[in-house]
Amino acid sequence: MRYSISDLAKKTGLSIHTLRFYEKEGILRYVERTASGRRVYGKASLACLIGALCMKQAKLTLSQIKEFFDMTKMGDETLPQRLEMLTTARQNLEEMRRHIDQCLDLVNFFVTGGQEALAAVENGGDAEEAFPFLTLDGILDLPCNIARNGAIEAILPAEKPKPKRKSTKKA
Repeated sequence: MRYSISDLAKKTGLSIHTLRFYEKEGILRYVERTASGRRVYGKASLACLIGALCMKQAKLTLSQIKEFFDMTKMGDETLPQRLEMLTTARQNLEEMRRHIDQCLDLVNFFVTGGQEALAAVENGGDAEEAFPFLTLDGILDLPCNIARNGAIEAILPAEKPKPKRKSTKKA
């Protein structure tokens, strides 16, 4: 298959400007030109772009991605460096996956609790009693810790605690 720059932009969700930038920086490769100078992208260009986008998602910088592709032209002697870069990319992605899994656990906790609160209301009960983490004031008691590195660690209780009721007695 062969793609025009606008076709490739639509297929990848990237802007034409970004594709041109990637080509200029030596990240997007295997770009052919028609007799009139228009860019044409084939299977190799698309594979190169997909690889670059994956590495970018894995928190490698554009200069690191370019370096990786430059090293591929040097042959087997750069295999150790490329493997190290890919290992770093994998570690970055695994860390992101752990973070996403924690976020999913927390969201699932609130969805399940919200469903229980809704069911309680529909049955004439008290939503806050069914799920004390969602209140009229919003989320007051977030069942998580925030680590020094900014990561969120969900602490999901095995049992829902009893809601804290405001005292109506005057002191």
